[in-house]
Amino acid sequence: MAENSLSGLTVEEAVAVHNQFKTTFSAFLAIAAVAHVLVWIWKPWF
Repeated sequence: MAENSLSGLTVEEAVAVHNQFKTTFSAFLAIAAVAHVLVWIWKPWF
């Protein structure tokens, strides 16, 4: 039996989930940063 982490995933599965999380989170941060810059350009006092 393969070693499982506390979540019940194998190490390979945990790495795959973590890599997907990093990609998704990075995309979210980029979209949020662009949105903040656009709002700041539109209304700097907002």
